[in-house]
Amino acid sequence: MNKAFRFISHLLGFEKLSRYEKKYLHDANVRSSRYMAVIAILLESWMIIRQTHAKIIPKYEAGGDLLKLIITYTSKYWLFMLIGLAVLLFCIYQKDKRMSKVQYRSLIAASAACILYTAVLGLESFTQVSESVTPVMAGIMNAMLVAVYVLLFAIGTIIIVYAVLKYRKNRTVEVLEHLVIICFILVCLAFGVFVSYSDFWGGKEIICFLTMVLYAGCLLIYRPYVTLLILGASFLGFYRVLLTYQNGLTFQDQEIVIRGVTEKIISGDSVNYITFFISLATICFAIYHGRLNEAKKTTELEKSAREDALTGICGFSYFVELAKERIQGLTERFEENVFLFFDVHNFKAFNDQRGFEAGNRFLVTIAKYITDLFPDSLCARQADDHFVVFTNAAGIPEKLEKLDRLVHEYDKEILLCINCGAYHLSSNGEDPRLAIDRARYAAATIKNRFQTVYAEYDKKMSDQYHKKLYVINNIDNAVENGWIIPFYQPVVWSDTEELCGCEALARWMDPVYGQLYPNEFIPVLEEYRLIHKLDRSIFESVCRDIRTNLDAGKPVVPVSLNFSRLDFELMDAVQELEDLVAKYSIPKELIHVEVTESALTDDFIKLNEAMNRIKEMGYALWLDDFGSGYSSLNVLKDYQFDVVKIDMRFLSNLDNSEKAKTLIDCIIQMANRIDMLTLTEGVETETQVEFLNRVGCNRLQGYLFGKPMPKEEFNRRIEENELKVSDKQL
Repeated sequence: MNKAFRFISHLLGFEKLSRYEKKYLHDANVRSSRYMAVIAILLESWMIIRQTHAKIIPKYEAGGDLLKLIITYTSKYWLFMLIGLAVLLFCIYQKDKRMSKVQYRSLIAASAACILYTAVLGLESFTQVSESVTPVMAGIMNAMLVAVYVLLFAIGTIIIVYAVLKYRKNRTVEVLEHLVIICFILVCLAFGVFVSYSDFWGGKEIICFLTMVLYAGCLLIYRPYVTLLILGASFLGFYRVLLTYQNGLTFQDQEIVIRGVTEKIISGDSVNYITFFISLATICFAIYHGRLNEAKKTTELEKSAREDALTGICGFSYFVELAKERIQGLTERFEENVFLFFDVHNFKAFNDQRGFEAGNRFLVTIAKYITDLFPDSLCARQADDHFVVFTNAAGIPEKLEKLDRLVHEYDKEILLCINCGAYHLSSNGEDPRLAIDRARYAAATIKNRFQTVYAEYDKKMSDQYHKKLYVINNIDNAVENGWIIPFYQPVVWSDTEELCGCEALARWMDPVYGQLYPNEFIPVLEEYRLIHKLDRSIFESVCRDIRTNLDAGKPVVPVSLNFSRLDFELMDAVQELEDLVAKYSIPKELIHVEVTESALTDDFIKLNEAMNRIKEMGYALWLDDFGSGYSSLNVLKDYQFDVVKIDMRFLSNLDNSEKAKTLIDCIIQMANRIDMLTLTEGVETETQVEFLNRVGCNRLQGYLFGKPMPKEEFNRRIEENELKVSDKQL
C-alpha cells in the first residue's frame, strides 16, 4: 500500500524537490516560454499579413477608413505580438545576473506599450449581442476577452516590477518569474478559447484551442498535479462552452432507435476530445519526469563537483569559483581578506600507523574543526591533508591556536599539529588559484617546524616565489639556450693530493637573475618533477666537454655525474647516458655515476635493476652522501658500489669531536673490508687532510682543493699545473 502511494505521489509530482531541481525545472520553463513567445510573434505576424491582404486592403480600396480597418481586423494581433515581444525579452534577459541599461529600457518600453495597448483595446473591443450573437455567446466571448486583458495587463506590470528590481536593486525575484510564465500560459489558453469559439460562428473546428493547449501543455511543464488541474479545467470549461452553441456541433450525445428501443450513444467527437486530453496529460507527465530525471543526474554531478567526496565540505574547484565571485565584489580594504592554506604535520606517519580508514576519519574531523572555527568563511579541502579557507583576517591567530590544540589532542601517541600559510589580497582582480599557491608557499617555509604554526606571505617570500615560478617556466628555455652549464669541482688522492677526477655540478647562468645556485633551482625542479630535464642537459654538456678536450689533446680526468631519484622515474636515465656516451664516443671509464643514498629508499626492485645495468654497462657506481639517511647499512648491503662518498657533515667540528673521528675511521675500515673505495667531501683544512689520509680514506673533495668552477678555469688550472693530474686513475 505504501509502495503504491509513493508511486502515485511521485507520478503526480507531490514529492519534495531539492532547490536545484526546482530551479532546473523553472529554467526549462523559461526556455520554453522563449520558444512560445517566438511562436506567438511569428503567428501574429502571419495573421496581420493575412488580414491585411484578405480584408483591410480590399475594404480600404472600396473607400473604408484605413485606421479603423486596422484596429478592427488586426488590433488583437498587434497586442499579442507586443506581449510576445515583452515575454521574449524577459526570458532572454532573465539568464543574465545583471541587467544593462539598454536591456532595462527595452524591457520597460515593451511592457509599458503592452499595458497601454491593453487598456485602449479594453474600452471598445467587446462583442455585442446581435441577431447572430446570442447573449450567452456574447457573454462567453467577453469573459474570455476580459481574462485575456487582465492577464496581459498583469504580465506587463509584473515584468516592469521585475526589471526595476533587477536593474536598480540587483535582485532576481523568482516568484515574479513564475507569475509571468503562469500568466502567459493562461493567456494562451484563454486566447485559444476566444478564437476557437468565435470560429464556430463560421462552422469551423476547434483547431486554435487545441493548438494553444498543446503548446502550453508540452512546453510549459509544472508539477503533474498542477498540469492536470490546468488542462482539466481548460478542457472541461471549453467543453461546457461548446455545448452552448448547437449548430454544427457533434459533442452532444446522439439518440438512435435499435429494435424499437431508443438508446443514447456517446458522440465520436467527445471521445476524440477526451482521448486528446488523456494523451496530452500523459505527454506532459512524461516531459516532467524526463526533465526531473535530468535534474537529478545533473544534481549528482553538481554535488560531486561542489562537494569534497570524503569530508562533505566545499570541493576545491567550486571553492575557487565562489572565491572569485567574492573577490570581484570587494570594493575596499582588500588586505583584510586573506587566503589560508593548512597542512597537517606528521599526517603520513598517522596514516602509516593507524591505517587509511583512521586517516580518513581524521580528515573528516579536521574539516569540521575548520568549518566550526571559520563559520562565515569559504572552506574547502584541496587534496590529501591540505585545506584552504578564504576569510576575514580578524582573529586568525586565536583561531589557529585553537585549531592546533584540537589537532594536537586528537591522538596522544602521534605528534600531530598544523602549519598555516596566509596571503592577504591586494586588489579585487586577483586570481584565487594564484593567491592559494602563495599561501601554500608561505606554509611550506615552516614545514616540519612543529613550534611554528603560522607564516604570512611577505616581500621576501614574493621574491622567492617569483623566482620559483621563473625557474619552472624557463627550464626548457634554459636547456635550449645553454643557460645551464656544468661547473667542475676537483677530486684528489688523499696521499698525493693529485687530481684524480672531478664532480660535475649544475649552474644556471640566467639573463635575468644572473647566476643561480643549485639550492635556488634544484629543489624547485624536483618538486615539480622537472629535474630530469636539467640532469640530461648536464650529462650531454659533460660528454661534449670531454669530447672537446680529447679532440684538442688536453688532459682529461673522470667526471662523476649526479643522478636524481626522479631521473629513474621520469626517463630511462641509464639508457640516456648510454646514448650520450655513444653519441660523443666517450670512454666509459671517464664517466662515474653518483646516486644519493636517499634516492635508494624507494622502489627497490626498479632501482636495483637500474644499478645493475649501470655496472653491467661498464660505469663506476658511487654512493653519494653516505651517512645522511636512515638506511645506510642496508644500502651498502643491497647494492654494489665502487666508491662511498662520506657526507661532509661528519667533518663539522672534527677537531673537537673524537666521536666523529671514530665514526669516520669505522666507515672507512668497513668500506675497505667490502671492497669499496672511500671519498670524503667538504675538506677545508690541512688538519682534516692529515687525519683522513692517516685513517685510509682514498679520495678527498672540498674547497681546500678548489671550488666548483667553469670548464675554462678548470682546464686552465690543469694547464698551469695548479691542479696536477695524477698518473693513477681508478
